[in-house]
Amino acid sequence: FAPTPHDVWDKYLDCYGLDGVFPVAKTEIGNLAALASEEILYPEVARCLTMRGAEIFLHSTSEVYGNDRSPKSAAKISRAVENMAYVVSANTAGIVNTPIPDASADGGSKIIDYRGIILAETATGESMAAFAEIDLAALRRYRRRLGLNNLLSRQRFELYAESYRQAHFYPANTMSDTEVDRKHFLKTQQSSIDSLIDRGII
Repeated sequence: FAPTPHDVWDKYLDCYGLDGVFPVAKTEIGNLAALASEEILYPEVARCLTMRGAEIFLHSTSEVYGNDRSPKSAAKISRAVENMAYVVSANTAGIVNTPIPDASADGGSKIIDYRGIILAETATGESMAAFAEIDLAALRRYRRRLGLNNLLSRQRFELYAESYRQAHFYPANTMSDTEVDRKHFLKTQQSSIDSLIDRGII
């Protein structure tokens, strides 16, 4: 658990605007957007970045690496396919002095292309690196061609917008006027779960 802009939503928007929530850096090496750790599990974050032109998601993460496919592994491929974008995911290496077992997060850095193909993936070892070509011209051609596989051009966001507007799951602005600790996040999450149960959603 960690604070997010949503926890001080009104103040954050006043200071930075919506583009400050979902920033995309338009550079000579592509339109870059950052996804931190578990944000890869939330399709809406990547989608909002794509709406602002993101072509390459830079995903910093700290996750246990092994042969079994984790939710994050599945999400990386899904975010690439859904958004027709590259995912460059860099895992922690040589992690120590944390509740995560030493060296368990070594390996697993990977580069996934806009079709969901894993171009490169590291094995275990704290000094391993994944290398692959990021072909922006190919990505842009792929995004501009006709056909069922051009998912971006076929998105109908108006279908979903009202449902999102009406949905109230985790409340905004819970940290605007108070100091908080870890218990705050657990208490707020429990309140959210209770509300979803009361409304028959879960």
